[in-house]
Amino acid sequence: MINKKYSRQYFGGDRIIPKSKRSQHEIVGFVLIVLIVSIVGVIFLAITLGNPEPERQNSVEVSNLLEASMYHTTNCAVNYVPQYRSVQDLVKECYKDRSGNSRNCLDGNDVCQQLEDDLKNILEVSLDVGDEGVNKGYNIDIYFASDDQEVSNDLILQFNAGSFINCSAIVGGGHPIPVSSFGFGRIETELKVCKN
Repeated sequence: MINKKYSRQYFGGDRIIPKSKRSQHEIVGFVLIVLIVSIVGVIFLAITLGNPEPERQNSVEVSNLLEASMYHTTNCAVNYVPQYRSVQDLVKECYKDRSGNSRNCLDGNDVCQQLEDDLKNILEVSLDVGDEGVNKGYNIDIYFASDDQEVSNDLILQFNAGSFINCSAIVGGGHPIPVSSFGFGRIETELKVCKN
């Protein structure tokens, strides 16, 4: 005759554990496993999400600002007075200056200095930079990038304003300027903005 109370028993060694006790052991084991996995998951999330350095995100607004500023007409005329150059033309002239083929503006100013002054004015008006402003700072890099992988980038102009400390986000954009129709390289302009 089979005892109904112990009809489903676990026979382990010399002990007989009733079904209800076996289920309680399985539930306690399952709860411990879930608890351990949860703790490990929370630690992993805290490590990966805890105060990361903000990565640079591409921004259409910053790219559009940079592209529009390239077509801004400056106060620099190189050939004759009614033909004032755009910022993009001054970037090319400044690149030529690095190779020794540059000309000054007709008013005697250096082309690279005029480029820096005009770009600073454009960015100061366009970007509200400061501790109380929308943006904490910006950095602009203008360099020649060769299509040849063995030739390093040649820096043309670089300047910044404000600071890049404790940025909530860093957004940026770029604008390529073709140097010649032969396609040996291009001038890259990159603007990075530190958001408050």
